[in-house]
Amino acid sequence: MFRALLLAAPLAALVLAGTHSSATAAEDENPLYKLIKSKVKDEKKPFALLVTFKVKTGNEKKFEAAFAPALVATRKEPGCVGYFLNHDPDDAGTYVMYEHFKGLPGLDAHMKEKHTQTLLATVIPLCEGEPKIKVLTIPE
Repeated sequence: MFRALLLAAPLAALVLAGTHSSATAAEDENPLYKLIKSKVKDEKKPFALLVTFKVKTGNEKKFEAAFAPALVATRKEPGCVGYFLNHDPDDAGTYVMYEHFKGLPGLDAHMKEKHTQTLLATVIPLCEGEPKIKVLTIPE
């Protein structure tokens, strides 16, 4: 539970940072945004995120249901290229989120969306430990 609370604080900060007027404010205040920006050298270039969640046993259906509205809404965002929830068939509690954005402004806009804020508030308590985040860029 304590680890989930530790993760919830940075994710909540990322959501709150999305309510500020600029990506710079988000960058100054949030370690997750800083991590992503440190990997994405050109903020206008596309990038992807792989986010691995370990869901507590018995919460898999709740987790999937929480993602359903966010999947539909996020795919309609102008800065989104792709947004897919994947399930590991060999490990019932493991899910990998693939997120692909046109650039950092797309991620910033995504974090400001109500569906994103609702999603994070709902899924974090359903998880064991912290999600693992991997940033992927296009080779030069």
